[in-house]
Amino acid sequence: MKLPAIDALRGIAALGVAWFHSRVDLWVGFREIQANPASYSWIDGKTSWLSLPASQMSGMVMLFFVLSGFCIHLPTVGKNRMPNWKAYAVRRFFRIYPAYLGTLLVSFGLALALSKKITYEEINVYAASVALLQNCLFEGQQISINPSLWSIPVEAEFYVVYPLLIWISLRFGYPGAILFTLLCTGCGGILFFSGFDHPNGNFFKYALLWNSGAWLAERYAGSGLPKWSFFHAIALLIGIAVTLFASFAGVNTFYLHYGWGFCSLLVLWWALGPGARYFVPSKWWVQLLVFLGMISYSVYLLHFPLFRLAGAAWVSLYGSKPDSFFIPTLATALIVPIAWMFYKFIERPSQEFGQRLARQLERGF
Repeated sequence: MKLPAIDALRGIAALGVAWFHSRVDLWVGFREIQANPASYSWIDGKTSWLSLPASQMSGMVMLFFVLSGFCIHLPTVGKNRMPNWKAYAVRRFFRIYPAYLGTLLVSFGLALALSKKITYEEINVYAASVALLQNCLFEGQQISINPSLWSIPVEAEFYVVYPLLIWISLRFGYPGAILFTLLCTGCGGILFFSGFDHPNGNFFKYALLWNSGAWLAERYAGSGLPKWSFFHAIALLIGIAVTLFASFAGVNTFYLHYGWGFCSLLVLWWALGPGARYFVPSKWWVQLLVFLGMISYSVYLLHFPLFRLAGAAWVSLYGSKPDSFFIPTLATALIVPIAWMFYKFIERPSQEFGQRLARQLERGF
């Protein structure tokens, strides 16, 4: 089932996350400019305020989790039986792992080019990342050139847990699925409040978000999506306002992720309901967002090391990071053609191979 709104939201989320990370290596920073206005031009000072929305785009990762729950569960809605798990595993593996592994190789090559050597500790982190275990080992340390890869092991964990969720749902219905979700969320809370160093790097924390997307899929393709109302719109606006205030007040990301997850659920709800009429495939901007959604995984995988490379080159040429916020914004746009090439030659072929193999398994070959 092709839903332009889903691909469009993916595209928005991917560009948002990339825009957020572009500031790290390709801009001096908002605080620096505001603290030393005399050192920067008038236009750089004024345009620096455009970075405030970009500073909140990390919450788009929560939209990815909600969308993932929706998309993974949608094909199984209404079948009232366990899917072919071999075919499911093949699809999921070839959906994320070959492109992820390719990204690790690209990141390793760029890291060598930038530093000429990689420490033994970093080699261990790369090894853990290959096994999708970097969130569990070495205190959750990520490879330094591409720290945004932390979310991929979390997504893989959901792929593994999803069969259990389906079994519980078929055996115990909605109450069982809700109880399972709350238990996972409770475990995430226990890890956080007990002082565990990395509560944001496991599926317990995000079970509520991912499963809420699955719930929307159940209602959308099954008993019918609850009608969007004025109160839902107010709840969305309040959710955005409260989460923004909490973010600028320095509230821990553990709580902010739930705030952005709540907003993501409502945005998806709106997009599937009354908002669907805006995502008409014939509109040029919808076609652009759908294209970005198609390559969103490649954008997410590649953007950070490419920004690292561009930032190092800029500093080498000019001696310091860019003063203008237009530079990281332009760099975000320039990621798109590179990601499209990676999608065309790495991501899409592996997906198509996985789909063919899965269809063979479903036919019993």
